[in-house]
Amino acid sequence: MKAVLLPSSVNALDSLPPSTADPARPAAMLVPCRAWQILCRRTGGQICRATFYRWVSTGKVYSIRLGYHIFIPAPALEELIKQCLAGERF
Repeated sequence: MKAVLLPSSVNALDSLPPSTADPARPAAMLVPCRAWQILCRRTGGQICRATFYRWVSTGKVYSIRLGYHIFIPAPALEELIKQCLAGERF
C-alpha cells in the first residue's frame, strides 16, 4: 500500500501569506491536531484544545471527513486565525 502525504508543514503555512497562494494549486489539508497547534502559535495560544475540537465537531470550523479521518483546509484555518486575531466571538 502506498502512503499518501498531505502537505501539513507548519513552516510552509507561516512563510507564505494567503494572498500569494496559487489558485490552481489545491489547498493544503491539515489534521485537527496540526491545525490546532498552528492556531495556538499564530494567536498566542488562547484556544483550548477541547474548544477547538468542539468547534470542528459542531461545524464552526470548516472540516472535511474522509472515512474516519478529518481534515481542515488551510484557507479555512487562515480565516479562523483572522477571526481570532480580530477578536470575533464564535
